[in-house]
Amino acid sequence: MQTPLSLEQYKEFTQSFLLRKSHRLPDGKHPIVLRIVYCGTRKELFTGQATLPQFWQSKFGMVANNTSDSHSINKELMRISNKVDEIFQNMKTTLGEFSIEEFIDQIKGKPKAPLTIMEYIDNRMVKLEKQVGVNVSKVTFYKYRRTARYFKEFLLTERKLENLPVSRIDQDFLETFLNFLRKEKANCHNSSSALMSCLKTILEEAVKARVIPYNPFINLPLTRKPVNRVYLTIDEIKSLQDLTGLSESLERNRDLFLLACFTGLAYADIKALKRNNIIVEPDGSKHIESYRTKSTVLSYIPLMKAAENILLKYSTTEDCRDFLWHVPSNQKLNASLKIIGKLAGIERNLFMHLARHTFATTITLSQGISIEAVSKMLGHTTLKHTQLYAKIVNTKVKAEMEKLKDSFGNF
Repeated sequence: MQTPLSLEQYKEFTQSFLLRKSHRLPDGKHPIVLRIVYCGTRKELFTGQATLPQFWQSKFGMVANNTSDSHSINKELMRISNKVDEIFQNMKTTLGEFSIEEFIDQIKGKPKAPLTIMEYIDNRMVKLEKQVGVNVSKVTFYKYRRTARYFKEFLLTERKLENLPVSRIDQDFLETFLNFLRKEKANCHNSSSALMSCLKTILEEAVKARVIPYNPFINLPLTRKPVNRVYLTIDEIKSLQDLTGLSESLERNRDLFLLACFTGLAYADIKALKRNNIIVEPDGSKHIESYRTKSTVLSYIPLMKAAENILLKYSTTEDCRDFLWHVPSNQKLNASLKIIGKLAGIERNLFMHLARHTFATTITLSQGISIEAVSKMLGHTTLKHTQLYAKIVNTKVKAEMEKLKDSFGNF
């Protein structure tokens, strides 16, 4: 008794029921076994059914109908056959290729580690979603979600698969996916490396459990390249402050950007800013205490007068802490900032994170604020991150001095 399969599948996989005549049970019956042949390898499984040799019809793989229990036995064999065929079809769809041992384990229903890459990805996404707001930021969760979305698209478009055995992941596969991120999805080098690092974390469990025979990331370069961090000059900041004739929404978005310039807060931290984040000292001075959404590091930011004035502008009282405004999505905000920048005569495109760069360079380091203090205000986990901005300032100083080096040459 066999479930009909296509000719191509038949060549690859067959199943049949046999009577194990070499093994006799105490009641004289012989066990019925399921023989599976997959890619030239044969395995046999006990079905839990048995019959006498004279009632077994080997040609049809079933018990003759003239016995009292033939109906129940044949019904169970048909159920097993359908189940095996269903498992085979599912594994071909999701895995493409698999071993007969993996096939047998599925038939037996053995508890197992995840077999496919999508199982690992889905499991990690479920865990991350539960950790959001506890020890994982929304930004980090969204980055993993983006990685998962790109990977699914890569499998479908490049490999014509919905899934893949995780054991098939090797360095060549990862390099192809990395190339897909860069060329097809237009991610820069650093963004692609960040997404690949997410995939590396997802696959750590499979590597440790040796489900993947060796670590395919060992020789894969995922280093970050130095980025030319753009920022605004004091004159450009003033041109934004002096800009008039804006619509209500453009004016608000301009003010959100300027607040970021004067506080160093990232978009997510401005969106999360609340009254209780602004602390008033006994002497009347104010500062912002806020755990960074991205790193959960506490930022301590003395509130500049310019920043306080922006908050007062949107306050429902005379207290700057009672500000009330709508913060649009980062995408919409950045789109409007491009318009605002052009209206202000600024040649480069404005975007929210540029304001954070401006705070680190023009507002603080260029004005002699120590790198340690700037690091604390930015909420950086290490000084190494802040030193990137210090290098920019040093380069600027060098360029300025180049203009002066020959000025006093004849003295």
